[in-house]
Amino acid sequence: MKIFFIPMDAFGHVNACIGLARMLSEFEHQCIFAVPKRWCKPIEEYNFKVEIVKDPTVPDDQDLQKKNGDFVNRYSHTLSKTPREQFIELLIPSINRDIHYAKIIDGQIPTILESIDPDLIIIDFYVTLPSVVNSGKPWIHLTSCNPLNLYAGPNVPPSCFGLSIDTDPDTVISYKQFIAESMKDVKSDFDEWLVSKGVKPEPFAISKSSPYLNVYSFPSDLDYSEFGPVPDKCFRLDHMVRLVQEDPLGFDEKFFDRPGKKILFSLGSMGAADVELMKRLVGILGKSKHLFIVSKGLFHDKYELPENMIGAKFLNQMAILPRVDLVIHHGGNNTFVESLYFGKPSIVLPLFGDQHDNGRRAEDKKIGRSFRPHHVTEDELLMAIDELLNDKELNNRVLKIGENIRNSKSIDDFNKKIEEIIKVHK
Repeated sequence: MKIFFIPMDAFGHVNACIGLARMLSEFEHQCIFAVPKRWCKPIEEYNFKVEIVKDPTVPDDQDLQKKNGDFVNRYSHTLSKTPREQFIELLIPSINRDIHYAKIIDGQIPTILESIDPDLIIIDFYVTLPSVVNSGKPWIHLTSCNPLNLYAGPNVPPSCFGLSIDTDPDTVISYKQFIAESMKDVKSDFDEWLVSKGVKPEPFAISKSSPYLNVYSFPSDLDYSEFGPVPDKCFRLDHMVRLVQEDPLGFDEKFFDRPGKKILFSLGSMGAADVELMKRLVGILGKSKHLFIVSKGLFHDKYELPENMIGAKFLNQMAILPRVDLVIHHGGNNTFVESLYFGKPSIVLPLFGDQHDNGRRAEDKKIGRSFRPHHVTEDELLMAIDELLNDKELNNRVLKIGENIRNSKSIDDFNKKIEEIIKVHK
């Protein structure tokens, strides 16, 4: 089968699609990506073919971390605010950026589809792509973020606010009204564009669910079973983990010879672009007795690391994770699940969006801790590190979850689903 992937223009979405494509390629499916030229190298390293979509707003040779880095610099003042404040000041600009990219590439997709004639399309987008909906091809919507937004019901809290699953109904209603009012103008404009493309808008969303199948990645031990079974027309994968590549780690491997616990610290490509925040956290972690591997990101040359740390602009995260004792991360879904895959407890320092929900889930499921990175105190963070490293019950729980994820056969069932979809469609 020929499967065509269209991810959003960001590390998390591209990596999630790479992970899923890697797993599907084991069933001898041919996986093809549509991305701007600058993404070719990380995708072609997995031997996947790339079809280029042109984005005139970003140079072809631009550093992969720069687009998100510039965005974070523009809105870094919002990262310390509450999720509710962030929704207005950060998420809506982010959604507008996603819409802008969707409009740029949407007109290019039909020509590519005609050229490669795929059996199935998988998109990882926060907004609807009319060219996919109108393609006449079966298509799957991939949710590579926390899946709370897939669940519906009067008691289900909205995603991106880090709300507890037992949030009282009145608060849930007030948040949903807040979202609808805040998104009113954005949705109205986007709906108008969809109609002009012959696509009927969704009543309450800017992302259209697939009538064929919708897939998300979240371990069964963490999924929102409190709200009932997996939503209709949805399929849950326990993971979409990329292969561990044997490339250089990104730093001197002799660091692992030093005695002591090793901790990976990464705020992702976007979080690492907030230099002042990185300085603050590195300053706190520098007072720990443990050793840290730091993903420094785009502005790696803007600050120095203490003696108990080593780091680089870009790290081979998948090769590092099996060798550390703890992960401190931003709560992005890829890193959240990858850490669990290797049985590592986490301290989540969420910045925005679904990261708040993953931080809440880590606390609720007792597999880690979560703190707002701009507000966590030195004592809180250092104490949490020691407590997690010494909590045998928690570590055993995380090890068991990791074992369950690694032994999962959910990809086999997913492959059967997509083969059936393709067969019926033909």
